[in-house]
Amino acid sequence: MDADLAVIGGGPVGSTLALLAARAGRRVTVIEKGLLPRDKPCGEGLLPSGVRVLASAGIDLAAEGFPVVAGVRYRLEGGPSVRGDLRPGPGRGVRRTRFDALLAERAAATPGVTLVCGCAASAVQVEAGGVRVETAAGPLRARAIVAADGLRSATARWLGWARQPEGRARHALVGHLAAGPGALGDEVVVTLLDGMEVYAAPAGPDEALVALLAPHGSLRRAGATVTESYLEAVRRAHPGLAGAPLTGRVRGAGPFWTRPRTVAAGRVFLAGDAAGFLDPLTGDGITAGLTQVEALAALLACPLDLADGRQVGGAAARYRAWHARQWRRRRLVTSLALALTGSTGLARRAMAGVGRRPQALEALLEVNDGTRALAAVSPRDWAALAGF
Repeated sequence: MDADLAVIGGGPVGSTLALLAARAGRRVTVIEKGLLPRDKPCGEGLLPSGVRVLASAGIDLAAEGFPVVAGVRYRLEGGPSVRGDLRPGPGRGVRRTRFDALLAERAAATPGVTLVCGCAASAVQVEAGGVRVETAAGPLRARAIVAADGLRSATARWLGWARQPEGRARHALVGHLAAGPGALGDEVVVTLLDGMEVYAAPAGPDEALVALLAPHGSLRRAGATVTESYLEAVRRAHPGLAGAPLTGRVRGAGPFWTRPRTVAAGRVFLAGDAAGFLDPLTGDGITAGLTQVEALAALLACPLDLADGRQVGGAAARYRAWHARQWRRRRLVTSLALALTGSTGLARRAMAGVGRRPQALEALLEVNDGTRALAAVSPRDWAALAGF
């Protein structure tokens, strides 16, 4: 065997898994098709649970200068707004060009990790006692594989696990603007604007991320370019950013809300967006992926014998059960958020209720982060979220 674990995808999820698994004594090879640093459309917010996972791996995002995200604010254009604090501790704005490179560098510097960039995988085949990955640099054999290869996971497709997106076909336009630390303060701001949400977050010391989320046909104004439509919506939602120039191109993403047929079988595991994606509105995507690989690293650590198919199959069953619980929680929070933001009337009622009881929104943010169980949200909190 060339490695104990092969990881397809060297983004934050794949790199963090490699780091954690190597610290548990596994030999890990990471195959990344692109070159780092790289950019991609993303909400670039890390919730407190994600910060905790990285801190346990020895990565101090505060020391690296990633900006604090201490709360989330929802607001109507020209109308009321409510804020919920992230009570378990602050999150961070994580500009992907810096974040991905940092985690990959830390993983590559960990004994037991081999990181190969600019090398695409082209097939996965489960064999007796292991898995064979065909790559541009030749075959790689490992005892098990974790695919963290994104929303349109090629691994899921090769194995027949991929499914078409469900529900409403929502898309995003994502860009960055030159903006100082005072532009958004220490919070993510979600503005409801004519059937779309404008999601803004601090991404770096002098940069703000702004994403438009809506059904595909609603993102571009007739007769305008994608960039013109994007800037018009940004300036309506955030007049203070009206003079801020773009720091790069506007990127598109979507459709969302997709889930593979399974997240683990035999010797193959899926993590991150490859294991399912709901909607960017809740901003929990990277955090969910990091908590998944934290669980996976523990399940696949010694004394588990990776050569024993029955033991690896048992780890796959435990991961499926764990992931199903995480997915149910995330799906409920996302469905509730979309229901409230999809109706101005419901949004006004919820904001009025949260205005009277701010801890209701804070409780929901903790559920979204995974630090509070749904059953622990009180009836009074649910009533406030319903506007009572």
